[in-house]
Amino acid sequence: MPFPSQIAATDLLFAFRSVAAVLADHAGALDALQAADDAEFEELSSPAQPSEQGAAASAFASRTPLAGTDLAVTFGAAVTSAEGSTDMAHLFEALRRGALTGATGPAGQTLANLLAGLAEVLCNLDYLDGAGLALGLEVAAERLAPSDGGKRAGSMPAVVAASALAALRAVDDGADLADVVILAADEGLAELETGPRSNPDLVERGVVDAGAAGFLLILDTLASVLTGEPLPAPPSGTPALVSGGQKFLVRCEVIAHAGCGIESANWLETAWHELGSLRFFDGIGPIWKAELLTTLPGEAVEAIFEVGRPKNLQIGLKSETA
Repeated sequence: MPFPSQIAATDLLFAFRSVAAVLADHAGALDALQAADDAEFEELSSPAQPSEQGAAASAFASRTPLAGTDLAVTFGAAVTSAEGSTDMAHLFEALRRGALTGATGPAGQTLANLLAGLAEVLCNLDYLDGAGLALGLEVAAERLAPSDGGKRAGSMPAVVAASALAALRAVDDGADLADVVILAADEGLAELETGPRSNPDLVERGVVDAGAAGFLLILDTLASVLTGEPLPAPPSGTPALVSGGQKFLVRCEVIAHAGCGIESANWLETAWHELGSLRFFDGIGPIWKAELLTTLPGEAVEAIFEVGRPKNLQIGLKSETA
């Protein structure tokens, strides 16, 4: 079966919606991966009382989300911003703006920088083809390179660079769009797997870089959409995602979508209650506040996007005895 050699902006936006859903589904697993790689990650404090909320605001905003959630929120914000785009220029400009708004941690900021690099190339095209994607990845890799100087094996900049080189070689060999994506993902995976062997930050714990793994999920999902294969499924058996596994404390504000009022707030409150122990929920007004103890942080974030978008999102590990 022949695969499309190019896709228009509206079809690409559809594919990016799938990417956003897959990142949300995998957020908990990627968060757990980073948590295993971050022995100094601090547990979040208990919710502030109303009289303390003003004083706690700066500390609340200063927490850094884990990579999976950061990527999911960033890409979700990018896609939300791009809704309604019908050409490549408006699509990628909106993706760039939305990602900048959604990114709050290092992984999200790296993803926003990557999308800005893609935008430099793809804003000028009428459609996405293999050559355009390869050039876009090359520019994105150049934008990310200064962040680690190419010295951190298996990191997100290194994986993007490896994917870009593979994409360029594939185009030179006459590959179509789907094959360019697949070969870029394969080469990126090979680079990702060098991390636990060569990157001092990863060797000791024997894990791959969570942000880089999230980038490969984007390529894998795009390849699935182009080829008609099933979307990447969340891994089974991840302790952070099963009942009785590692618990996460999720805290955020929610800015409701237009038209979403008290009924939507009640729905989110119920959804979060079913995902764990709901510690706090205030659904009054245009900005809601919530806190949840759960083994399913990815699903909690995904529920937010049904009715609004998160702001000041924090996810921290919670000890079993606390």
